[in-house]
Amino acid sequence: MSSEGCFTGASLPLQWGTFSTARRKRRFIAMARAALILAAPFAALIDASPARAQNALQLMSAPGSLIIEDAGDKRLNFKVTPANAFDGEAIATLYRYDDNGELSQSPIKDYRISPTKSSGGQQLSLNVSLPGAGLYVLDMKLSSKSGDEIASQKVSLAVLAAGQGSFSEAGVQTHFAHGKGVPSIVLPLVKRAGFTWIRDEVYWSAIEKTPGQFQLPRNDNDYGGYVRQAVRMNLKPLIELDFGNRQTYPNLFKGPQGFPQTQEERELFLRYVDKVVGFYKGYVKTWEVWNEPNFASMGGYDTYLALLKPVYSLIKKQSPDATVLSCGGGGAGGGPGGDCIAAIAKANALAYQDGFSIHPYMSPYDPDHGYSAKGSPLSQVNVPSVWQHLQRMAQSHPKPGVGPLGVYVTEIGWPSRPEDAGLSERKQAAAAARTYLLSRRFNTMKTVMWYDFVDDGVNPRDKEANFGLLRLDLSPKPAYAAVATVFRTVGNRMWKRSFVDNETTKVYQYCESDCVIAGWRRDADDGPVATSVPIPPGKYTQIDWQGSTSTIEVNDNFEWKLGVMPKYLVPARK
Repeated sequence: MSSEGCFTGASLPLQWGTFSTARRKRRFIAMARAALILAAPFAALIDASPARAQNALQLMSAPGSLIIEDAGDKRLNFKVTPANAFDGEAIATLYRYDDNGELSQSPIKDYRISPTKSSGGQQLSLNVSLPGAGLYVLDMKLSSKSGDEIASQKVSLAVLAAGQGSFSEAGVQTHFAHGKGVPSIVLPLVKRAGFTWIRDEVYWSAIEKTPGQFQLPRNDNDYGGYVRQAVRMNLKPLIELDFGNRQTYPNLFKGPQGFPQTQEERELFLRYVDKVVGFYKGYVKTWEVWNEPNFASMGGYDTYLALLKPVYSLIKKQSPDATVLSCGGGGAGGGPGGDCIAAIAKANALAYQDGFSIHPYMSPYDPDHGYSAKGSPLSQVNVPSVWQHLQRMAQSHPKPGVGPLGVYVTEIGWPSRPEDAGLSERKQAAAAARTYLLSRRFNTMKTVMWYDFVDDGVNPRDKEANFGLLRLDLSPKPAYAAVATVFRTVGNRMWKRSFVDNETTKVYQYCESDCVIAGWRRDADDGPVATSVPIPPGKYTQIDWQGSTSTIEVNDNFEWKLGVMPKYLVPARK
């Protein structure tokens, strides 16, 4: 996650002991580039070779408008600049993803478009017919009279799965505090997918630029105004309280991460906390004390506890019903072994938090099996082992007079990198959907926050820039469609039983008043495999990872074609 003024991503080694939570910092220049792209959404010269350098094809649709609820016609408008650059033919071909998360090579339809001229360039408009729920790609190509391709652009569109379900524990990192994205545009996309939480910051250095003078938002467009917008949409903000303020206090906060080391620094940090919590206490009920603290470099847990204790007391005085989280995803491997909370318990300081948070990144390994962690309390770091281990730890280290602390996953994520098969968009989508299905299976976490919602850049070779569920232009990646389908299909249903639960295959039933069956295989990279599953016979509606539906009949010898992307079975209505 973020460190002061920067972003970080994640990947994990094979052995626990070599892991560092201080992941590679992203530079400010990447965010400046991101801001420029967001200011002119969807502008793209896909090939910047000299032959095409003077011909740009730009999609003019509004940011976020490529994610829609209902099938049917979707009008897309493009512009070609300069005005006289295009004298040939425009052809757009629509493709759809298949049930294994791959883009089908069989086109759905071709469109031939005639341009119209305007003062700003030539205009291309077409109505794209989207036949049903799913993820689509429109491949637009411009050719000259001689047949040479002069510009192209691929546009992804999603028609979301039916239903309005959401996951009460699911959240995303939004990074509005970094100036990333427009909240009024991005938050509806968070809500539409089915997330119920967001995680972000209100940086100290941004609100106290002059000693003792705090600037807090008076309207939605001010820094930090996103908090009120989220709450109005029934999204719960989890806010990080973190990072020193060397900009305002240049002679202080010179330790690792700017972490307060002295009593003077702690008192200044407490004043920041007092102002922020006092201002937002009607909106924010969950606060996280620091992000990914490096306990070793800051001088150990005593230094962290010297800050946690007064911060906890202050927050509770300002907002008695607030939840205060410790650890902040710090500790070995992001904390999945629980070393942070074990150290706090050893120091007899459990009374100074209501829960603790972890960042159990597992990329490039999958959430089912994860990676081996030598030297940790766990032989394997994956969702099943970590979720159950930390529940046991919370129960065995109860808060005095209260009971077990809540456990929060405030960051987890997988990047996509099209040039790396191990980190492809398909792999990311499978990991995202299965993380939430597995998490609901064990039902031990208060939140599971995906890192992050929107990509940080556009370089496909930089995995650190590609953790988002959406691309930087807010077009949908397969992972967005996959998690939206999980949330809309499973909704509030809790895990009831396992039909199959082994190293390769998971088939779970989730029930409320009615039931949904979810299934996948973790090793079926070559495509879905016919798998024998003992589920009740009958007629079912099958829903694939992207929300596309079909009808199947289940009998006593039923074999379900399962791959890495989850599928769902819902009993057909009689």
